Amino acid sequence: MNKLLWQGEEIKKWFGYCKVYTNKDKPLYWYNFECEISTIHGMELIPAIKIEYDGVLFCIANHFGIGYHKLINGGWPNYRHFSLPVESFEESHKPAFNFHSFDLDAYSQHEAMREQWQKKNFPDEYEKFEKMRIQIKQLNIKE
Repeated sequence: MNKLLWQGEEIKKWFGYCKVYTNKDKPLYWYNFECEISTIHGMELIPAIKIEYDGVLFCIANHFGIGYHKLINGGWPNYRHFSLPVESFEESHKPAFNFHSFDLDAYSQHEAMREQWQKKNFPDEYEKFEKMRIQIKQLNIKE
């Protein structure tokens, strides 16, 4: 297995899942979509990796292997990750929660569905978010 790193440093890690619930205060929060399409509406078990780095514990999502992908590439900020609440983490050795490869096609399709769901169900919040994203891109281009 490849070394898994966070910001270039070796880490301790555990594979499993985080149990999450719809965040009604933040309608565009990323895992609200997972909770919406879950078989148990309003709650979902998200594949996750719990990480200990520099004495700090935190969790990142590993759906479609996105967390694993970040870690095998050094854990640098240029690789996307999705944060999860560490207190909801449960270690699991079941294959459904232990992705050790990245399925870019499935991940891309899922993210497109998430975006369409956000746009349809929360159009005002989505429009504000898109305006902010465009402004950030313009700032990055100028620098």
